[in-house]
Amino acid sequence: MYVAQLDRPWIETPFLFQGFCIRSKNEIDELRQYCDFVEIDFEQSDISLSDAQTIRLRGDSKSKKFGSGSRRKRGFWRRFLQFLFRRKQREQVNSPGAGNYYQDSVSVADELVVARTLHSGTLQQLISVLESIRRGGSVRVPDLEVVVNGMVESVLRNSTAMSLLVRMQKTDDYTHAHSLSTAMWALVFGRHLGLDRDSLRALGLGGLLLDVGKTKLPLELLKKQGPLTDVERMLVQNHVGLGLEIIRKAESIDSRVLEMVATHHERFDGSGYPTGLSGSQIPVFGRIGGIVDSYAAMSSDRSYANAMSTYDAMREFKALSDKKFQSELVEQFIQAIGIFPAGTLVELNTGEIAVVLKEHCNSRLRPEVAIILDAQKRPLDDFKVIDLDDESIDTSKTVDVWIKCGVKPGEYEIKVDDYFL
Repeated sequence: MYVAQLDRPWIETPFLFQGFCIRSKNEIDELRQYCDFVEIDFEQSDISLSDAQTIRLRGDSKSKKFGSGSRRKRGFWRRFLQFLFRRKQREQVNSPGAGNYYQDSVSVADELVVARTLHSGTLQQLISVLESIRRGGSVRVPDLEVVVNGMVESVLRNSTAMSLLVRMQKTDDYTHAHSLSTAMWALVFGRHLGLDRDSLRALGLGGLLLDVGKTKLPLELLKKQGPLTDVERMLVQNHVGLGLEIIRKAESIDSRVLEMVATHHERFDGSGYPTGLSGSQIPVFGRIGGIVDSYAAMSSDRSYANAMSTYDAMREFKALSDKKFQSELVEQFIQAIGIFPAGTLVELNTGEIAVVLKEHCNSRLRPEVAIILDAQKRPLDDFKVIDLDDESIDTSKTVDVWIKCGVKPGEYEIKVDDYFL
């Protein structure tokens, strides 16, 4: 059966926000620990129409056996189910779905003006805090909370602007850039899921601090090129415990931040570290942290690997669904980030290279793009803007234009910021 609603907020449980299909008795046992009742959506359930009808009518057959007392119970449950049905109808009319909880209140261009200052200030503050910790100081949570608040408000006004800046950021220190990227993707994802401001602030702070334990590791280990030895891998994995030690010394830290740092390397199939948690044993913020941390790494140049295109990264996430990461969360993350988000490079079926300017929520594979290289990969004198959702390059022909594949960041020496900033 498909569990569509709980009798309490999803965020207060280990379960997902948008519901899930029961696949084992263990999941029923876990539901019992948190809920007195749940709502089942028969249309999304893996049961036949006759089975659903049998379940609905089961009370009638029992009533003949158990008499008037059972009839009273049946009457109660009937009224209760009618109440839930009416409530479900109201929710379908009035409640927004995932991705629709917040609407952009300003344009990308307007928010970029503010976001550039926020991005620069956040990065400088983050560098200052992490370098202080590296020298033996404590984490200055209030300083980070100030910049996180600014990031939250920026993402709520327009989620694209700060995302663009993160994709275009240039810094020699991977750790600092990675921490900022992780926090930003966490906020974009949290906005899509409809988390409230307090939860978004905790999510953003957790993203900034996921790798704070690496400040206690040797720099040559963090910058090593090539595969790590078993001993080196154990040292790197110890950054989770080191990070928790650092954060616990801070005053008034949100418990969700600690959970996020502690479990962002746990994996859905139990193959992660440090404790090998699996499934719903991993708290929601930890599951979110694992996804955004991995995406930030995939989409950045590292000492041992080049950056992947967003398209390739999302294909990788699909392959890891219900293995490393929960499939429902992966699906929501792909919807939040997009297949070809603004600022990414793509190759069209014509051989031309374009930069994505704007993604369409209802047709993510056909965004608005600016063609900047011709089919021979030569720069155009003036870029051409087309909307793949409703146009082709030559309208006099019936040739359809579509995206053939994603292009890795930095390929063809293209500076994406030339088209946005």
